Amino acid sequence: MEQLVTFLLVFTRLAAFIAACPVFAMREIPPTVKAGLAFVLSLALLPSAGTAAPPLDSFLGFSLALAKEAAVGLGLGIFTSLVFHGLLLAGQYIGFQIGFAIAEMMSPGTEGERAIVSRLMWLFALVFFVSIDGHHLLIAGLAKSFELVPLGAAVAQMKTTLFMAKAYGGLFVIALTIAAPVMAVLLVTDAILGLMVRMVPQINVFMLGFPFKVFAGLFALMVTIPVIGWALTRVFGRMTEDLLVLMRLFGSG
Repeated sequence: MEQLVTFLLVFTRLAAFIAACPVFAMREIPPTVKAGLAFVLSLALLPSAGTAAPPLDSFLGFSLALAKEAAVGLGLGIFTSLVFHGLLLAGQYIGFQIGFAIAEMMSPGTEGERAIVSRLMWLFALVFFVSIDGHHLLIAGLAKSFELVPLGAAVAQMKTTLFMAKAYGGLFVIALTIAAPVMAVLLVTDAILGLMVRMVPQINVFMLGFPFKVFAGLFALMVTIPVIGWALTRVFGRMTEDLLVLMRLFGSG
């Protein structure tokens, strides 16, 4: 019975994490596959849970423990999603400057309307994250979480809230860091178009400007892909470090 309780708590944490983490929560992945992944990972990580679940002598106590595990899983999953949402925001900045703000498409992964460049950046971030074995790091981090946050021992405190708020603020820093090179090129493009209109008033700037900005923006985006990859390597590395800090905050009294 104690093993079953421990398994249910482990499964709850992992299922909540998978539901919130962008790598696993994509709409293209069927719910049954997500549930199966949570089940298999729970079996694999059950030994990593260490000590058995704390004594639960009532239904209320068990429900409270489940709620704690769900909160830990959701918190860790949402934290990992901040980097990806930073890429989405960067794509929105770039798409708006290029002129793609009107052309929005339904994003299956985020279940909402996203600009074309945002969707491109989202997919690039996912592919890049998987290519550097980021999903393996997440699974290793989940195993580590049972050491730093024992089952049923998570606590809510102001330090955790402040840390999450600070990380959310960093989302905009990530977006500006990624989008800055392309936005600089587009700013120069706007300046060139303005000078051309001044020098040759007969030019129809609306007919010429849009394809010119699209070409300049996409070319700048293509050229800066290696820089974006370098920045993502640093950002994902920082994310794994901050994830451990968040686990310690969840587990400290």
